[in-house]
Amino acid sequence: MAEPARIDVHGTEGAPHRRPVSANSGGDLREALDDFLELKEMVAAQEGDRALHDQPQMVSRFYDVVTKFYEYGWGQSFHFSPRRSGESLRDAVRRHEISIGELLALGPRSKVADIGCGVAGPLVTIAKATGASITGINLNAYQIARGQRSLRRAGLHETCGFLLASYMDVPLDDGCFDAAYSFESTCHAPDKTLCFKELYRLLRPGGELALIDWCLTEDFDEHDPVHRDIRDRLEFGNATPNLLTTSSQLDLVRTVGFEILSSRDQALECDPDAPWYRSLQGRDLSLASLGRIPAGRWFTARATSLLELLRIAPAGTGEAARILNVAADSLVEAGVARIFTPSFLIHARKPGGSVPS
Repeated sequence: MAEPARIDVHGTEGAPHRRPVSANSGGDLREALDDFLELKEMVAAQEGDRALHDQPQMVSRFYDVVTKFYEYGWGQSFHFSPRRSGESLRDAVRRHEISIGELLALGPRSKVADIGCGVAGPLVTIAKATGASITGINLNAYQIARGQRSLRRAGLHETCGFLLASYMDVPLDDGCFDAAYSFESTCHAPDKTLCFKELYRLLRPGGELALIDWCLTEDFDEHDPVHRDIRDRLEFGNATPNLLTTSSQLDLVRTVGFEILSSRDQALECDPDAPWYRSLQGRDLSLASLGRIPAGRWFTARATSLLELLRIAPAGTGEAARILNVAADSLVEAGVARIFTPSFLIHARKPGGSVPS
């Protein structure tokens, strides 16, 4: 099996280089914010191929805007995790990530794709726990640069790397990975059928997929105006277009050819006193949680606006913080109403073959 290419944001000699989708990743915040809002309006009015072209650019600009805020509030792992009784958020995240490596039976010989890898929090944890060689696929150059720093600090830069590409159009050969996983990233895809077909193509026969993603639950009622309002604010504030229900997500993964091994809503596994949205409600009081809780988010939005006015913070910082407040509030509302889960897990396999241990 050919070794998957590992490409940094500047390209690698002899490797197929793709131009970054966000050419100014990590640059001027005001420009990134304006681009995001403009692209958001364009995508909302588009259909077909034009939306497929602009949606990934919009998502990349969204992450140019929010990545530093996410790192402030969440650390290196931008995903929710089911918490057990007495378990801290940090411990739950680590356990969750390691469990995905165990689910896929990853080992030192495994060639793995991290789909929409963010700044490589899960990638580092899983690679250290399993010894697998992992390629993070991400269309945001700024996040890849942050992830490269994490790989070097962890001593994983010789066995793991990144590919700057859309996960709907990956410039690698068919069947080049033994396994793939995704933590809450394919919800950003404008065409999920195309996305899941590409994941299927990248896996070798017998290769397995662990897909953790945002979905509407079966309790969501399209005819309920309150439900629709929560969903619309959630999709806007998180750049997640056209969320599917859990049953529709499962059907789509099956339709593109995968064999479903198991599926479950991990949000239902949380301790009743620690629902998945607890970290956004203010019930995890600590210095580290200030970026997540309502009071901390309120203070951050106003403090950043003041710092922006004084030209201490970059232009657009306050508005970016306010967008994230809308996102966080809608997530809590959706969780309380039980119409949304951030953690629907599908474990699937591409038929045929076997994966080396």
